[in-house]
Amino acid sequence: MSKEYAAGKITDLFGFVANENNRKASDSMKFASRLERLVDPLIWIMGQEYDKANFELFKDVGQIYELQLARMEFETLKHDLEIFRKRTAYFRKVNGKESYHYFLSSVKGKGQIGHSNQYLTHWFYPYKGKFHGQMIKAIINFMGAFDEDIVLDPFMGSGTTLIEAAVLGTRSIGVEINPALCIVSQIKLDSLKINYPEFSQNIKKGKLSAIFQYFNNSRTYLNERRWQIEVNNQNARDILGELWDNHFPDSFVKDMPFEWRNVLLLIYLHALSDYTYLKGTAKEKSFEEFFYINFEEYSKTLLGTYETFRRLNIKPVDYNVILGSALNLPLKDGSVKGIVTSPPYSIALDYVKNDLHLLNYLGLNTQKLRKEMVGLKGRRAEKIKLYEEDMRRSVEEMYRVLQKGGWAAIVLGDVVVSGKRTDFCKKIIDWAPEIGFVDAYAMKRPILGGFARLRYEHALFLQK
Repeated sequence: MSKEYAAGKITDLFGFVANENNRKASDSMKFASRLERLVDPLIWIMGQEYDKANFELFKDVGQIYELQLARMEFETLKHDLEIFRKRTAYFRKVNGKESYHYFLSSVKGKGQIGHSNQYLTHWFYPYKGKFHGQMIKAIINFMGAFDEDIVLDPFMGSGTTLIEAAVLGTRSIGVEINPALCIVSQIKLDSLKINYPEFSQNIKKGKLSAIFQYFNNSRTYLNERRWQIEVNNQNARDILGELWDNHFPDSFVKDMPFEWRNVLLLIYLHALSDYTYLKGTAKEKSFEEFFYINFEEYSKTLLGTYETFRRLNIKPVDYNVILGSALNLPLKDGSVKGIVTSPPYSIALDYVKNDLHLLNYLGLNTQKLRKEMVGLKGRRAEKIKLYEEDMRRSVEEMYRVLQKGGWAAIVLGDVVVSGKRTDFCKKIIDWAPEIGFVDAYAMKRPILGGFARLRYEHALFLQK
């Protein structure tokens, strides 16, 4: 792809002197509206040769970065408009037909607004710091990852990149240092394949109380068997197998199919999170009530996913969730087509503290995790220094495993630490040529209603 379509040239492309990067997030939609009066977004994205009446963006696509990503994915996929219809993130209609994303994002999850996130199983378990599946889909499209190509997320979190890759039909690998998040991601991905009619026929509402009591009564059993999982590139499926074989007590739940008992466990953990954070608020309910509510909501998503995949003939492809470190990736040189990731904002957001209820329930060693996780090492000034060293090392590892010509997309927020705003976007752009990347661009995305410390984030594009 030529430089004019890559991520840092927004103002030049639209012909404006004003710099969108210097505008406040609250002005972004107004600025996009002004642009639309002066520049037709569809013509800018596709050119003049297409019949505009047969194409339509989603109504909520209005920010500059969304239009830029729509153009980037279109430029990569325009050679086959039927493939584009199946893969596009930002188009509601292509050649007069609804896009696949229209149907996929209609499988709505808790808290979903529009078509950008929380659809399908993205919303399973309330992990803080998720990024938008719609944006990730567009980036994977821009990279041209297909079939046997591998998309990597070295800071996997709760699995957003892998879910999008699996649904697009592209193989993926996620590496994550937090074993609890490896478990969550594996379950969310496996849930895409659950045969809902069989699941609903066997998991009756009358069993829910017994299932809840089983997981609740397992707390003591789990904590008697507290475990320290070494970050040795274990597969998450094996970790779950170990959990069920040696850490949960025997019961009728253990006799269920592997994917079924896993999603029931995740429903329980989601209820545990809701109960923990909503206790003492106007939304407080009993722990068991949250379990019943989440079971109903998960069931709707599992049904919607099953029906939509059958309608669109989607069969999620292979994914591999690995407990490992982004600082020492268990992959060969030049083995991945593209990288889409969001490093942890750990210097501002304590991920261990936020998920302490989850880690404690599973009986996992949190002290060891604090010593290993990027951004949680050290204190005060030393913490930022160690974070910078680890970030540099992680970018070097991304370069090593990336194919020549491939892109690494890094979504990164600039956070305030001790009253000072960090600028790791600029640091990574400066590191890029030293490490060996031939191109490096940055796109700014305003955060509307996000964390108080996070006003915006950058999507950095580095090409090997």
